[in-house]
Amino acid sequence: MTASAVAQSVPAASAATPLISVEDLGVEFRLPGFGRRLSAVDGVSFDILRGETLGLVGESGCGKSTLGRAVIQLIPPTRGRVRFDGRDIAGLNASQMRPVRARMQMVFQDPYASLNPRMTIGQTLEESLVVHRLESGAARLARVSELLDAVGLPSTAAERYPHEFSGGQRQRVGIARALAVRPDFIVADEPVSALDVSIQAQTINLLEDLQKEFGLTFLFIAHDLAVVRHISDRVAVMYLGKMVELADRNALYDTPQHPYTQALLSAVPVPDPEVEVNRRRIVLKGDVPSPMNPPSGCRFRTRCWKAAGLCAEQEPPLVEKTPGHWSACHFPSHVPGAPVTPTASAESAADAAPAA
Repeated sequence: MTASAVAQSVPAASAATPLISVEDLGVEFRLPGFGRRLSAVDGVSFDILRGETLGLVGESGCGKSTLGRAVIQLIPPTRGRVRFDGRDIAGLNASQMRPVRARMQMVFQDPYASLNPRMTIGQTLEESLVVHRLESGAARLARVSELLDAVGLPSTAAERYPHEFSGGQRQRVGIARALAVRPDFIVADEPVSALDVSIQAQTINLLEDLQKEFGLTFLFIAHDLAVVRHISDRVAVMYLGKMVELADRNALYDTPQHPYTQALLSAVPVPDPEVEVNRRRIVLKGDVPSPMNPPSGCRFRTRCWKAAGLCAEQEPPLVEKTPGHWSACHFPSHVPGAPVTPTASAESAADAAPAA
């Protein structure tokens, strides 16, 4: 695919200039002893506008975290482009990336493993300021207090160690560390998955408040579809290293077009007993195929009730089916306002679908 063709295929958020533009991004890992390469991310393209939150969902192992790390160059991509504020940062060396690093940060999934147990919270927050030479002396200490206040922690927390805090408090420290260098873009990699439900709500509200206050742009990675709908402006769905659907959050949740998205949404509980008891789940058969040996054509076809011969022969491109709604399916469909459930014949087809 030529560079111009790739650029034309990028699902744009709008006509405005995006802060992040990812084009045909791929990440492969060499597997020692197997003589093979594992394709964790394969040809993913999308844009994120300034001040927007793009939610990224999918099953464990589909490549969400790898994609997030590749976007901010924590993992070097094998191919493709990542444009940050108009500049292609893929392939930059460490010295070239240093000024860019201060503008993009990451909040990691595990609040227990992402903090150095031998450093106080103050030292953790100061480290970024020292590395990027942003503050010194009294100004640095004042910045630490300012960061703790921004995430709802007392200034005395600077003198304490990570083991003295709860999981929710540690995640607030992780958020404060990401904010320390005043970034424009933050990748939040499942920042609430390890927290209790009540603490999840506090953390999500904190991220929303900080976004409004500092004009942040987020790539929000999660597997909890209810959380993603609450915080995201648009939502992207990944399956086995590929992006299979991308749309405005309301369009994606109300009228999903890809069968995989429909299956994911059918598993989300509905807080209405009458609706929930009459709702039929889409139960996918088989396991996710190995990324070392993905199926030909559409990677979801081995678990899809719509699969036909074309699905095995041709990989469906991610194209704009309706304005702003992108889907990678040869047979997309949705009925506005109708429950997302398979027909009896569809369920039979799913039962007969070959296992991964």
